[in-house]
Amino acid sequence: MKLKHTLIALFFTTTVSLAQNTANRYQEIVTQTATIYERLVEIRRDLHQHPEISNQEQRTANVVAEYLRALGLEVKTGIGGNGVVGILKGGKKGRKIAWRADMDAVPTEEPDVVDFKSENEGVRHICGHDVHTTIALGIATVLSKQKEELKGTAYFIFQPAEEAYTGAKNMIKDGLFEIIKPDEVYGLHIGPETAGTINYKANELFAYKRSLKVDFKPNANEKELETFMNTIMSSYVRTIESSNSPWDIINKIGDPKIGITNKETIFKDYFILEGTQLYTEDNGDRSYNAAFLETNRKNVDNILDQIKTKILASKFKKNFISIEYTGGLLTPINDPKLTAIAEKTIGSFYEKEKFQRLYGQVPYFSEDFIFYQQKVPGVFFFLGGSNPEKGIISMPHTPNFAVDETTIKYGVQSFSTLLIERVNG
Repeated sequence: MKLKHTLIALFFTTTVSLAQNTANRYQEIVTQTATIYERLVEIRRDLHQHPEISNQEQRTANVVAEYLRALGLEVKTGIGGNGVVGILKGGKKGRKIAWRADMDAVPTEEPDVVDFKSENEGVRHICGHDVHTTIALGIATVLSKQKEELKGTAYFIFQPAEEAYTGAKNMIKDGLFEIIKPDEVYGLHIGPETAGTINYKANELFAYKRSLKVDFKPNANEKELETFMNTIMSSYVRTIESSNSPWDIINKIGDPKIGITNKETIFKDYFILEGTQLYTEDNGDRSYNAAFLETNRKNVDNILDQIKTKILASKFKKNFISIEYTGGLLTPINDPKLTAIAEKTIGSFYEKEKFQRLYGQVPYFSEDFIFYQQKVPGVFFFLGGSNPEKGIISMPHTPNFAVDETTIKYGVQSFSTLLIERVNG
């Protein structure tokens, strides 16, 4: 019994000591971040003034590559188009950890809402990728200042064409994981929460998005067929009314009673029918299309067979030709073990009210970070950028999107600490 108590005391002492070491390292990183903060703001504003759409990020890639070289990192360019990778090798044996940031902007005719306005007509950073890139450069700066203390290797992936949903796949296809060999991969996206708020969860972050197509022979009555298929699709709708507009639903995400940080959130289990269409093909066949969002992967896998069964049990069974998924977007799936480690690590030093777990899945958005996670386990976070008192709302892809730049400091401080802990662990 005495030995058991001794082991428990030793474990508790060691755990407290490790947490204290992490907290001390965080404070050191806070100081380092403060010294580079103004420079990071300058970089972010420069990127914001010179946004580039997917597959046209040449200037942004050059800015990133030059900055990384000045830090002394090994730099690889032209990966998957305009992709850039910075490699920071520590002096000892340790883990190899990757951080990913996306670089592209969005075509939009909406006017910019900040003083440092976009100089490229019809293009704006309204998804926060300029901030993502800046934070990654800040993390690289902090880690480079601690190079002698690093055991393993840190990789910094600067990705093009995230908005086109092709950048990650193109970098991988172009040999990314032959150039680098990470054990884990991490990344973030600006979200609508208050600046500095970090949101996280294990497993799926977004709902699964799918488009399906059902083909019928031309002798099917068009109006009756459409009514029949709409009735089937409507039967799947649950929790969130499909009659609400996307932005009505999105605006509920931050609601303290039903929002995504509440255990009783309405975003935990839902099916949203985005739209349906029945049209006649050139050969006369009737084609019914539907797009939906679903949180449960098993439901996604079963829906086609279920709809087919209902059709074959109806008067339209003789008209039925085929049913298939014709498109869809995957969701980042955070590794549960690494999410728990990140939760424990960041939770040991970060402000409790700014470090919040998510209990549901975000609708209407996509993110190609999943393609890295299919190769390497990893975690994707949300980092809030809003400041309601200043009228700054960082809801991605909205006309008035803006970011409180103080969140750059929070991102660099917290995730530099996480990466150092993982590289040295």
